[in-house]
Amino acid sequence: DGGISALYRGLGPTLVAMFPYVGVEFMVYETLKKRWEAAFGPVGTGILLLLGALGGAAAQASAHPLDVIRRRMQMQSMNFRKNIDNKDKPVKKYANMFQGLYRVSKDEGVHALFNGLGPACLEKIPSTAIGYFIYEGMKVALKISSV
Repeated sequence: DGGISALYRGLGPTLVAMFPYVGVEFMVYETLKKRWEAAFGPVGTGILLLLGALGGAAAQASAHPLDVIRRRMQMQSMNFRKNIDNKDKPVKKYANMFQGLYRVSKDEGVHALFNGLGPACLEKIPSTAIGYFIYEGMKVALKISSV
């Protein structure tokens, strides 16, 4: 239900969350790596994985509120109530991302925007750690230096 527009519900928060997510992830990883190298010398495999994991966790935490709103916007068309004419109508809770952020913060508290952050990190951290390990391996293989 909802037609073609229902397919794109939550697209705004998805696109907006993508930019800070990638930016925070890369910034945290590169900053920690440079600081590690300055303090202790070259990074080993374990440290590369740890730094990638930390970058992934920071990125997930920064983008999670938008992810919560995106999911709620996508799910709101599935919540129905009966109206006076006895027809099913979707309950419109959030018209857009900003209203969603405001209403969740106001009605449920800011902490509600971080519900599910732990499981989300458990999903993202391993892949991000492995991704940065492969990234560093490819830089060595291709003889490319860091930014």
